[in-house]
Amino acid sequence: MELTKQTIKNLKDKNYRKQHNLFLVEGEKFCRDLQKADIEITMTIACDERFSDFPNFELVSKRVLDSIATTKTPQDIICVCKAKVYPIQSIGNSLILDTVQDPGNVGTLIRSAMAFGFDDVYLIDCADVYSEKVIRSSVGTVLSARIHIVNRADLIDNKEKIAKNFIVADMIGVSIDKIHLPKGKFAVIIGNEGQGVGIDLVKLSEIKVSIPMTDKVESLNAGVAGSIIMQKFSEV
Repeated sequence: MELTKQTIKNLKDKNYRKQHNLFLVEGEKFCRDLQKADIEITMTIACDERFSDFPNFELVSKRVLDSIATTKTPQDIICVCKAKVYPIQSIGNSLILDTVQDPGNVGTLIRSAMAFGFDDVYLIDCADVYSEKVIRSSVGTVLSARIHIVNRADLIDNKEKIAKNFIVADMIGVSIDKIHLPKGKFAVIIGNEGQGVGIDLVKLSEIKVSIPMTDKVESLNAGVAGSIIMQKFSEV
């Protein structure tokens, strides 16, 4: 695909990003993070010459840059990046997100996965991981994470490549304080904000965990709950 100002604008659309396997990164901090990550920058547009060290650099006016940006307060640089595709194969412990729809939750969970040593993140029908909201809520960690966008059937068929044991977050599960993890790689599964984990993924494991809480709170959101579980299991 030829990258023009119009096609770059089209990358604001989720389906267009998915079709061309490209996404936008905005702002100096996140674009500098790209230089450290293993992600191909196919084009850089900026309204300041100080970014001329970026690949495929093109200087544009502030007006043009603002027309392309997705943020309400556009910055001085936008990178067009190629999404990296990883095979279904985990290098360590993993996080699986099952239809998590809130971009803030997705970004928070990816950030926590990186913080607590969950090397691979699998997403099934979740909020678009390469949207501006997810990138910002993850504070850019999505750019260095091993992200796998998969469908349910492929994940289940390849479960042995992901983990030996699967742990499902469930409000009626055993308290995380009482769980003794079996040996081998494991994956934590966090489900949809309203419906939880799908029954087909629940069947992958007999291990269901919950977070002990006072009766003053009915539940935690997916981002908080998943982060607590990953932090707990990173200690063992």
